[in-house]
Amino acid sequence: MDAVGNAVLGIVFLVVGTAATFLMYYLWGFPFDHATNKSEAPQSLMRLHRVLGWIFVGIYVYFMTQMVPRLWEYQIELPARTVVHLTLGMAIGAILIVKLAIVRFFKHLEAKLVPALGTSLFVATCLLIGLSAPFAIREGLRGGAGVSQEISSPENQKRVRELLQDVGLGEEARRIAHTSRVGLLSGERVLTSKCVHCHDLRTALVRPRTAKTWRSIVTRMSERATLLNSISEEEQWQVTAYLIAISPQIQRAKQQASKQKQEAAQCLECLKAMQPDLGAPFDRVRAQQLVQKKCTECHGLENIENSPPDSMAGSKALVARMVGEGFTASDDEIKLIVRYLTEKYATRKPKQNPVQP
Repeated sequence: MDAVGNAVLGIVFLVVGTAATFLMYYLWGFPFDHATNKSEAPQSLMRLHRVLGWIFVGIYVYFMTQMVPRLWEYQIELPARTVVHLTLGMAIGAILIVKLAIVRFFKHLEAKLVPALGTSLFVATCLLIGLSAPFAIREGLRGGAGVSQEISSPENQKRVRELLQDVGLGEEARRIAHTSRVGLLSGERVLTSKCVHCHDLRTALVRPRTAKTWRSIVTRMSERATLLNSISEEEQWQVTAYLIAISPQIQRAKQQASKQKQEAAQCLECLKAMQPDLGAPFDRVRAQQLVQKKCTECHGLENIENSPPDSMAGSKALVARMVGEGFTASDDEIKLIVRYLTEKYATRKPKQNPVQP
């Protein structure tokens, strides 16, 4: 099943878990005979709860058959979100084993532990699906839209065909096929479906590379692939063509990131020399409007409220980080924003509500 299919099944997994949890809360409201370990709840609802539980377990087992082999095959340190995803997945398995053991063999513990275990399953499931489904759906929809016009432009296709010839693909018909819009989309699918079995995509796309280097990387990757996830010769050329095609975009992204870091460093140096007089009057309304307009281009104002600057230096550092993430403003606007943030957050007394503008 592809990423979008797994995401949809994950949502079903969450819905089933939610229904089972709240049905459990309802059923535990009925009188329970501790001597016989029997409840007076309707048997039809008890059976429904049991069916939902087994559906939940079945979907979980299916996901584990996909997750465990990939965990075994990974060849690099896992990214943070993947680590959290795996941890939650294994935690759900441990809770399920304990819960099933209590229900089947240790019924004297059922009244004390099963509701808590069921609630823990629900919370872990919400976190697990929340961390995976939105990203998978987004990537699936992005891939379904096809490659961009820039990547599949005639000029880029010609460039890629020439480079493919340089790295050993001599047949012109194959070069034309692999650099067509359909061929490039096939290469993207190989990248996002097979290459992620052993590493995160950020490992491969961290920087642009020459056509010869891309071909060498793809060859090494195919040699390490397992029998169940083998990459054919044709797929190797497809993904090589795609990687060559997107190299200019990777290069621009790297240059943009480097430029933003330089701008952030320069901004921080300028801000260090800035010493606004907190007692002098300033256009507070305009400063507030600037904060609301500029700071909400990438995130909500609650991000600042949750972690406000505690000094003027903190306000300067916050603005410098924003510049590093693409924030743009004139020197006068930056001064107003720093002044506003400092007066609103850094100068307020502890345990007071934020001063409203």
